[in-house]
Amino acid sequence: MINIYDYFKTLICLMFYTSGLYSEISFPGMETFSSSIHLSMGGAGYLKPSSSNFNVNPSAYEGKQFSASIIKYPASILSQNIGMTLPLIKNGFSSFSINHISYGTFNGYTEDYEDTGSYSSSDTKFSASYGKMFSKIPLKIGFNSNYYYSKYGNQKFSILSLSTGAVISLKKQDVSLGLSIHDIAKNISKNGVDLNPKLVISGSKKLKYLPLKLYIDLTSKDRSDLTIFLGGEFDLMNNFQLRLGSSTRKFDQNVDKGLFSSIVGAGGLGFGYEAQNIFVHYGVYMFGTGASIQGLEISISL
Repeated sequence: MINIYDYFKTLICLMFYTSGLYSEISFPGMETFSSSIHLSMGGAGYLKPSSSNFNVNPSAYEGKQFSASIIKYPASILSQNIGMTLPLIKNGFSSFSINHISYGTFNGYTEDYEDTGSYSSSDTKFSASYGKMFSKIPLKIGFNSNYYYSKYGNQKFSILSLSTGAVISLKKQDVSLGLSIHDIAKNISKNGVDLNPKLVISGSKKLKYLPLKLYIDLTSKDRSDLTIFLGGEFDLMNNFQLRLGSSTRKFDQNVDKGLFSSIVGAGGLGFGYEAQNIFVHYGVYMFGTGASIQGLEISISL
């Protein structure tokens, strides 16, 4: 049986070791939204599972669920995602997802402005997760493996990555604490690409006198880069939910374009409705430049 203290000790050492290993910018395609829930909380919610979302702690998945989402970015960029979570024997669970983002079709030209024909650009990610819940201690651990394929015209990238995480849940206090490392990656294509692991410390707390659950996440890709995400999930009347959140990216994205953009920049807002075993959610994320992302997600409890 795994020892909880040894696991966290090993995970923390691995996180600090890999955080010092890389200092370059990671592949941007790994940072896209794949769930309207995550989007509506401004990027917060690594402990809020969604079968179509790969930006979560690998040990946070639970239940038996199918999920599909569409995320619409500016410039007609479209992300399509599907995923399924299934329980396994002996308190185990698994999750699978396919995430595809299309950047569109473009006309190619040489340096002399000679037409080379049209080309398309896209990213596709296949993910599989396995986790286990321990009955004697309030601990869940999880592991996630990914195959990432990216195509930009004639340039193609293939990346393998691993993620691992753990969550401790204290039911009496309605508190969960998570620790995870994401995208321990290896480029298996000929083209060079910068790869950075992402370190995440997460927490969630259900308030006692308000229908609100708070999520906070601290992420880092090197020792000088730290982002703090804060989101909230309100349970309203008649099975409606309200989600909102923001992050310290608000300051980086602020281009002083206007008061409204400065206030809502790097922020998200979303509404959900749950009827029996069907859940529908719509969310919006605003950049500091005034551009926005919209997402729609449908989940079914199997």
